[in-house]
Amino acid sequence: MRNAITVLLIIAAAFGACAQNTSADAAKPAAPDTIYFVNGDQIAAYVIDTSGDKITFEKQTSKKHKKIETDMENVFSIRYGSTGKEIMVYNYDTLIGNDYTVADARLFIAGERDAQRGYHCRGLSAAAFAIGVASGITGASLFVLLPPYVFTGIVNHTRVHVRHKSVTQLDNATRDPYLYGYAEVARRKRTLRTLLWGGTGVAIGFVLHFATGLNK
Repeated sequence: MRNAITVLLIIAAAFGACAQNTSADAAKPAAPDTIYFVNGDQIAAYVIDTSGDKITFEKQTSKKHKKIETDMENVFSIRYGSTGKEIMVYNYDTLIGNDYTVADARLFIAGERDAQRGYHCRGLSAAAFAIGVASGITGASLFVLLPPYVFTGIVNHTRVHVRHKSVTQLDNATRDPYLYGYAEVARRKRTLRTLLWGGTGVAIGFVLHFATGLNK
């Protein structure tokens, strides 16, 4: 009798362990989905809803399980982690401003992504900073902001040189949609950074103007 009870207890314990393992496996989240945005960004997230004109998702790193919504028009495609299948959200339609075919849009976004990751305008930022300092040190009232602003305007009209080190696939560097996407992000970076460093230079120039007694 005791042996029978012992056997039953062992069997029950084994079933309990199996149930715990099954529950633990079920609690494990599936592989995250990847959302590709038309601006070149991409995030790992769990897509919850794609109905209507918005996509609802939860970031992979979210600890509060906060749901986020974004407009469909901001998304290029979704790759589901559970199946590996990519679902296209973007569609070619000139009536709504989607002037690129899906293939060309993919190249455009690749250019944006490479520029975001690898384009740096350190030389232009340094030049903007130097111009800002030189302008600010004169102490000429609000007009000191003019030289850095003009410099930024000139820079934005110069050609963007694609740096091969920043190109993920070199074959793309000869394709016009890729180059357009790369240039768009590169110019945006130029604008923000030259304005930032130019303004910083002006502020430091002002400090030097008063610290060195040039205002006397």
